[in-house]
Amino acid sequence: MIRRSDNGKPCLVQGFLLCCGALLLLAACQSKSTEGSDQLTLQGNAQGSTFTIKYLDSLHRDFSGPVDSIFRVIDRSLSLWDSTSTVTRFNASADTFETTDPHFRVVHSLALGYWRTTDHAFDPTVLPLVRAWGLGKSGRSELDTTLIRGLRSHVGMDRIKFTERFRSKPDASMTYFKRSAHVQFDPNGIAQGYTVDVIALYLQQQGIANYMVEVGGEVRCSGLNESGKPWLMQIDKPEMEHVQQTVVPLQDKSLATSGNYRKFIEIGGKRYGHTIDPRTGRPAMNALLSASVIADDCVTADALGTALMVMGPEEGKAWLSQHREVEAYFIIDDGAGGYEVWNTPVWPTK
Repeated sequence: MIRRSDNGKPCLVQGFLLCCGALLLLAACQSKSTEGSDQLTLQGNAQGSTFTIKYLDSLHRDFSGPVDSIFRVIDRSLSLWDSTSTVTRFNASADTFETTDPHFRVVHSLALGYWRTTDHAFDPTVLPLVRAWGLGKSGRSELDTTLIRGLRSHVGMDRIKFTERFRSKPDASMTYFKRSAHVQFDPNGIAQGYTVDVIALYLQQQGIANYMVEVGGEVRCSGLNESGKPWLMQIDKPEMEHVQQTVVPLQDKSLATSGNYRKFIEIGGKRYGHTIDPRTGRPAMNALLSASVIADDCVTADALGTALMVMGPEEGKAWLSQHREVEAYFIIDDGAGGYEVWNTPVWPTK
């Protein structure tokens, strides 16, 4: 089970609240909403994708400035595309790395918890294998078994040790010890969900009770929309175009979907999904086309969606039967050119 603290919040997520005090220093400017409506909408590009934020505010405050600041602060911490980010500097370090960056520390702590909870199916240290397979613009159809074995020796959250000072003093420096210089940390499987949660917390701190925050398809909803109903979120069919598979009513919950049907390489007529199974060192070649997860917070939904894609349908179903605190919706290749749907018993329907 995902442990919960005395106040009911998941222990894995409670830590990220520590880093949000700085966000309160951001000032919001004023703006007008659509005439006759208290709903405001923010949209744009961020983290290599798009975002949409809707919230109800009778004061018609414009939070675009603070939201932009949040994106920039998190990118400076977790972006692999920023040569000066904390995670880039961590990956470049030889063995010891010290930082006071709260976002990096919290995301690492969360990732370690999910790594343990999912029996290592979620593992952000898989980056050396992802790069070796070339899952991107080009790729390989096979890797030498010896090479895979060598790369796997650098994969595993237990390859990163750290001091315990963070738990007792959040603003203290944190020191990490890499087992080797080849150990790498890739926060992409968790960063967007984490960003959604940070933005959602900021809105809550501004007194916003009804909102929808979506970044790159990962979403968190609170309260009701302007029609007084739960927010409706779409899950796509496993196709290249965005075609509706189902609609999910979401209230005070988060939703994240992972899939391989849009991100893959094709070599010799065979498709290889972008999800690497860190336990085998090879692409997760199973029948699961997409996994959608509903959880209390988006960072959990994001991480578990990735983990379930690694597990595949049967292992994923078995894992979910032991973790009733989350709901899931699977789209599974039926082996005959179509697909079938499976969901946990209390998955919400419109």
